[in-house]
Amino acid sequence: MNKKGVTVLVIMAVIVIAFASFMAINQNRQNIQAQNVTMGALAPNYGFLLGNGSSINLSAYRGHISVLWFVATWCSSCAQGNEALNQNYQFFERHGIKVTELELYRDLGYNGPSIASFVNSYAPSAYSNGTIIPALAGYNMTAAYDPKGYLDIYYLISTNGTVLYINGSPASTLGQLEGAINSSL
Repeated sequence: MNKKGVTVLVIMAVIVIAFASFMAINQNRQNIQAQNVTMGALAPNYGFLLGNGSSINLSAYRGHISVLWFVATWCSSCAQGNEALNQNYQFFERHGIKVTELELYRDLGYNGPSIASFVNSYAPSAYSNGTIIPALAGYNMTAAYDPKGYLDIYYLISTNGTVLYINGSPASTLGQLEGAINSSL
């Protein structure tokens, strides 16, 4: 076989491998999104990294009502949501509810501050008393809970892991979230 024939075979092999990889990644994305996180459904049990570097699975929250809030650290409405939670953190504290604020996978491709710095800047009281827990969502968790890449979406999760309430922008929906929490107790 001549040099040109070998080059063509190598190029074809690379194309086949690239196509197979693309198909596998696309199938994985479809499987993750097919979980369709909805109210009344069991929340998918993905792991995430806490601000201190340790990893945890959502199942560790069983037995407690919790809020998962997905943000981008460059998002202005997310910053406003932190400010609103900071002003009302006593409500969550009284009810024993932790808000896990998850930076979307790789901050959705844009640069922002670290999640811990972001939370501490806009919600210092809620951060320092442990009401808001900064964390990093991996690809699978981001794809399952936020497949459309919304910047400011949250989920209220019951003690048994069921999704009780879904909304976005706590800066403008905090009263509704507190109502959903009150009705779930």
